[in-house]
Amino acid sequence: MNNYKKKVLINLVVLIIFVLYFYLLNCIFINFGKEKFIDIYMYISMSVLFCSIIIFEIAYKKDSGKLTIYGIEALILSINTLISLNMINKFHISFSQYINISCIVYLLYYVFKFIIQYTINRREYLKSLSDIKEIVKSEPLKKEAHKRNK
Repeated sequence: MNNYKKKVLINLVVLIIFVLYFYLLNCIFINFGKEKFIDIYMYISMSVLFCSIIIFEIAYKKDSGKLTIYGIEALILSINTLISLNMINKFHISFSQYINISCIVYLLYYVFKFIIQYTINRREYLKSLSDIKEIVKSEPLKKEAHKRNK
């Protein structure tokens, strides 16, 4: 159970970082003009892209699948950031609406991720309670060959 709590805590921290990232983008958009915001926005998206590349490199050196998933999430966040200005023009919505929609999508993703992790952890826990594997051993029976008497 402690391993599950640790996973949930890490994912919750990552979720909070993503929500704060979207909040920061929204505040920058509101406080700065559109021209200055676009310059800042491109630097932010490139820095997120570099962070995802660094996470991929660390995951490769440690051979960690969990870090790779976090790297993929950061890469998707940077792609979302890069294409957001084009998506705003295409769908004719405001930047704040796009940020809110992106934030909601990430929240839903993490809710489903929590549910899946809980289900997997619960199955492992229930399997560990069962002692049937200890009782029933799957050792094959060895039959000895006997010579027939004619």
